[in-house]
Amino acid sequence: MRTGAEWSVADLMNLATGYWPAAALSAAVDLGLFEALSAGARSPAEVAERCGASQDHTADLLDALASIGLLRREGGGYGLDPGAARFLDPASPSCMIEALRMNLDLYPLWGRLSATVREGRPALPPGAHLGDDPARTRRFVLAMHGRALGMAAEMLSAIDPGPDAATLLDVGAGPGTFSRLLAENRPGLRVTHLDLPPVQAIARELVAASRAADRIDYRPGDYRAADYGGPYDAVLYCGALHQEDRGSAPGVFGRIRRALRPGGVVRVVDLMREPGRAAPAFACLFSLTMRLTSPFGRVFDAGDVAALLLEAGFAAPQVRPIPGIPYHCVLATRP
Repeated sequence: MRTGAEWSVADLMNLATGYWPAAALSAAVDLGLFEALSAGARSPAEVAERCGASQDHTADLLDALASIGLLRREGGGYGLDPGAARFLDPASPSCMIEALRMNLDLYPLWGRLSATVREGRPALPPGAHLGDDPARTRRFVLAMHGRALGMAAEMLSAIDPGPDAATLLDVGAGPGTFSRLLAENRPGLRVTHLDLPPVQAIARELVAASRAADRIDYRPGDYRAADYGGPYDAVLYCGALHQEDRGSAPGVFGRIRRALRPGGVVRVVDLMREPGRAAPAFACLFSLTMRLTSPFGRVFDAGDVAALLLEAGFAAPQVRPIPGIPYHCVLATRP
């Protein structure tokens, strides 16, 4: 984002209309446009027929997606841009279409941001994506799975507990994608997923075909109150801290500490602000997403996370940005 530089009319208009490309991408996901192009380039008429859409309007959408680089024109047809196909081709192991589908739920909420800021309450009923609305819960868990697949290359080295860890607790595991991939990469690692029963039901479906399925256990419950079991060699708390605030996070960190063996390591991984800065922009804007969907969720400053871990009795917290993605890992040891 621009800082300390002159703004032009064009800069401001580009910012004001920044939702246009996102809306075009979301429409393509909703229509199944990328699935229609998965086998190769097609004409607007062919894409429209496969998507059940207007040919004229589909042509405009295809041009818009080509203009932002997601598609490329090939003669009279359109195909996936090779640089984007890794994330948009349904056959790719890194396909993020389900993660992008989550934006269809979030997009309307952003139009209510001013009311949320004014009134200090979310635009969405609490718990809608965590079991209260089964369809929304499924979309949420599949979206987290898709996002994890897209980030796995950057994330796994940052969260790997190492060859000496025999047991790993995944707190607020969601789809459990990262810990499942860790178990697949380390045949000696046993993983326990802790999350709400409606979320775990979908996670079990995703894990069923994994070669590590027999080394993944499930503890159903709310991680703010459930029995964690243990002790474990390592704990992963990934992508869930933004559901907490300064009042609730210390209790979670205390539970994690008690679940670890002495010398065990926790890795807290999430979108975080850089210590003492209003950056990166994605993390700061995501904090507004949490305000729209949660009564107390927000994005933490990574330095504050380290301080909270110290207060919870951990030793030597280390803040490590994860290269390539706007996430931080804060790791600390139980003395």
